[in-house]
Amino acid sequence: MSTVTVTGFKQANQALALADLKQSLYDEGKVLMDSVLVTLHGEEHRRRRLLEMRIFKKDFFNYYEKEVLPPVVERTLAKFRGQGRADLMDFGRRSMLDLTADFAGIDRPSNSDAERDELVGIIHGLGAAATLGQYQGDREAVREAVRRTLRQFDERFFTPSAARRQALIDRFRAGEIGEAELPRDILTILLRNEDGLDLPRDMILRETGFYYLAGAHTSVHSLTHAMHEMFEWVRDHPEDAERIRADPLFVQRCVHESLRLHPSSPIAQRRPTCPVHLPSGEDVTPDDTVVVDLYRANRQVDTFGPDAAVFNPHRTLPPNLPPYGVTFGVGIHTCLGRNLAAGDVARPGTDPEKHQYGTITLIARALIANGARPDPEDPPQREPNIAREAWARYPVLLG
Repeated sequence: MSTVTVTGFKQANQALALADLKQSLYDEGKVLMDSVLVTLHGEEHRRRRLLEMRIFKKDFFNYYEKEVLPPVVERTLAKFRGQGRADLMDFGRRSMLDLTADFAGIDRPSNSDAERDELVGIIHGLGAAATLGQYQGDREAVREAVRRTLRQFDERFFTPSAARRQALIDRFRAGEIGEAELPRDILTILLRNEDGLDLPRDMILRETGFYYLAGAHTSVHSLTHAMHEMFEWVRDHPEDAERIRADPLFVQRCVHESLRLHPSSPIAQRRPTCPVHLPSGEDVTPDDTVVVDLYRANRQVDTFGPDAAVFNPHRTLPPNLPPYGVTFGVGIHTCLGRNLAAGDVARPGTDPEKHQYGTITLIARALIANGARPDPEDPPQREPNIAREAWARYPVLLG
């Protein structure tokens, strides 16, 4: 039994696309991650993905960018603007909360600050499951905390949200309402289950919780990394300060460059389902573990240039090379929410008025427009107990 690590960019691309390598990164976090889409394999994964892809369409992304996100970000900014300061991690969670809750299918009946505080706590609590494989403390204590959070999520939000949607689905099937009157979210798709998949209630609970977590948790870290890189870049390259303030396409380039350097998970981990010959030359069996080092693959000099390990939004890339590298995965396991988070990649002649930027860029632009800058008297802090790049807090001044 051995661990084989793939570090080259080309080899990482090819390894991630191999059908005989099964996801194993979240094995420690099965309390939430068991049988959710990201951990499925083979035919079961294909069928679940086809069911859920019905929500991931171009008009869906445009609707969320133009209709849902702007008022959410403005409401969140209003909460902190008067204080003149915010923590980027907390700000990101609150900005993404309504967006990801709508997307997952979680109702917020009271629409109150107390309710949002509770949901922010749930994001934080469930997030521990996704990083449990890198956690360096008592993992069983973390699992029990996740179980408590999942029960809270179930009782307070999932059960009433599912009941309301099931009643609407029943009315639709009875011909009392049209399909347009059904919510457009993951929970509704799963409850309708038009493909007749075996979806027990506890699995639907975990899948909805996973989508709620994934949409917010990873984007919060990506937003904070991107803001940090832009702060550092402007400090060393003041000639780009005005461009960051005024050019949304350039801000998106900064976000994509940061996503390349700081993938939400630094590695992908796979278990062979049969003997496999890897693109990097090694032979592995089901007793072995294959680690695809996304962090190192995204920093390959022969792919991204001699300064591959540093942030450079002016980087020139070969045609058809994603500016964020392999951060969002490859092939059938490509992150379904990639376009929602990162938007489309701009090309020569892209119209800034019609372009889809992604939620991270749009939230970053709102922070920049409100004068966000590091607090010199309260420096940011890294998360101490996770073996990966993660911010525990990142205080900024506003205004």
